[in-house]
Amino acid sequence: MTPGHNGKPEADRIADYLEGKAQRFKDRAGRTGDVDLRTRASTLNAAASDIRARLFDD
Repeated sequence: MTPGHNGKPEADRIADYLEGKAQRFKDRAGRTGDVDLRTRASTLNAAASDIRARLFDD
């Protein structure tokens, strides 16, 4: 785990990015009612959770 520019480990910065993107998809899905956007948001949240749990190979 290498510290990032803001002091967080790189994996946490990636997970933060994915969670932010997921939140934007959820917000847009709420406005438009698009089920596909909700699915994308759920997928991104699952990926972010896996990264935070370190469920990947280095």
